Amino acid sequence: MPGSALERGRGEHILIAEDDPGAGRVLRLLLEQTGYRVTLAADGETALRILDEQGAPDLLLLDWMLPGVSGLEICHSARSRWDALRLPILMVTAKTDPESVYAAFDAGASDYVGKPFRGAELRARIGAHLRTRRLWEERERMEGHLRERDKLFTLGLLAGGVAHDLNNPLAVISAHAQVLKRRLPEGEAREQVDGILGSVDRCTRIVAELLNFARRHPAERGPVDVAMVVRETLGMRERQISTSGIDLRVEVDDGLSPIHADGHQLQQVFLNVIVNAEHALAQGGRTLRVRTVRVEEPVPSVVVEFWNDGPPIPPDVLPHIFDPLFTTKQEEGTGLGLFICRRIVREHGGWLDVRSDAEGTAFAVRLPMGGI
Repeated sequence: MPGSALERGRGEHILIAEDDPGAGRVLRLLLEQTGYRVTLAADGETALRILDEQGAPDLLLLDWMLPGVSGLEICHSARSRWDALRLPILMVTAKTDPESVYAAFDAGASDYVGKPFRGAELRARIGAHLRTRRLWEERERMEGHLRERDKLFTLGLLAGGVAHDLNNPLAVISAHAQVLKRRLPEGEAREQVDGILGSVDRCTRIVAELLNFARRHPAERGPVDVAMVVRETLGMRERQISTSGIDLRVEVDDGLSPIHADGHQLQQVFLNVIVNAEHALAQGGRTLRVRTVRVEEPVPSVVVEFWNDGPPIPPDVLPHIFDPLFTTKQEEGTGLGLFICRRIVREHGGWLDVRSDAEGTAFAVRLPMGGI
């Protein structure tokens, strides 16, 4: 049907502009059998509309002789918006004279296939251009990772400098506030000083996180009893958990073999995850379950799981919770806690994963048992 577009298949997306119904069916069948996702436009105007509405496909296959807007005009228009690495363009046409070939490449075509074409040749040419495009995408991802790494390195230097500069004035404020508090009688003024001290404590915690983010030092590792570290960490939060009305369920296997790790770093990871669970339970739910289990695949490991039945993490937030400086705790969070936790676990050769749904949220710390 003139002016229509049909899309089928899966995989990489190829947009075909072909006005001959028979040729269009052959092209679509040929490419869908290879696993590509195909959109077929019956004329040039439809092809341009699809490009405007959907953006660039993975490859554009153009017949030169289209009614209304020609394939050459589409090629000119597409190339003005996307370069040859982002969008390979193949011209398929019976116009095989040298002048037409020159005109196609001058318009920005990546390749040129004459009619009648051989299916194997067309698939090979398309495959070659898509491989080049995939390499370009991989290069873009690698450059993005390098840019992010440079940004984090610079951020670490800045964070370390700022944190060190803040420690001295915070200590002075805290000391003066404590002296003032001792001189004041019970009442509103003393409560205001308590507010100052509370804010100083919060700033001190933030400074500590910034310093930890900036500091990259080798872990001091040795045999670590994971069950003991879990119990000691829970002991640090026992009062807060109890006064918050949280139902704590501990299912820790004390017979687990020691692992080679830095116990202090693991305690930092466990403590951060537990505090996050407390914050979630403050918004709803009441149960925090901490359990350990040994797993054998893909390598023998200890898994420590922290599950709570608080509100689930929103789907748009979940992919970003380990990103540096990402936080939903506007008044308290620095956005570094979970980022540092994942870094510590990875440096131990393990994984830190999360799943969250209507039944609750679970953080799983998987630590390999080898190395002792």
